[in-house]
Amino acid sequence: MFTQIEVKNGLINVAQLQEKVDEIIFDYIDTSKNWAKAHKGLNNLYQQTVRFFVDYVDNQNGSIPKGNVYWTLFAEIVARITYFKTLAERHLKDLQTDVDVENIIKGYSAAANCLPNVKVIKEHDLLDEISESFEEIHLQDGVKGNFKQSIIENNNTIQENLKAFYHFSISTTKANQK
Repeated sequence: MFTQIEVKNGLINVAQLQEKVDEIIFDYIDTSKNWAKAHKGLNNLYQQTVRFFVDYVDNQNGSIPKGNVYWTLFAEIVARITYFKTLAERHLKDLQTDVDVENIIKGYSAAANCLPNVKVIKEHDLLDEISESFEEIHLQDGVKGNFKQSIIENNNTIQENLKAFYHFSISTTKANQK
């Protein structure tokens, strides 16, 4: 189940990464609702992606990459990995503590903030799904729809999407090391 995603010429193979993400989502979420296997596979891909991106940014002296087609695809994929990994975590935990709820909210928020072109794409299925999942456990400012609207209004650039992923990656890596 664990595939090492190829890094070639200093860039992760986004086509291979997308294929593995799609395979895990189809096999363990869409088809069988096997949340444990989904989480295990997506977490593996997430960890590889985090290691790649943090190393990449560190090698660029902390500079977040400028937007182009590659980084747009990368942002879309990391948004999906982050969302579906968080969704699997949500189904594996009973959210009985405030910390559990907060971690899930942070995961959903990070996934939404990694999504590129949310203002350009009028019907954004993944943003709709993230917003729905977010609002199942928390209403932003107590109002349904505010979370999605705030993401659209932010209208992050690709660089901002990547920065959101970088900061979320760093914070989750530090939290896991405690």
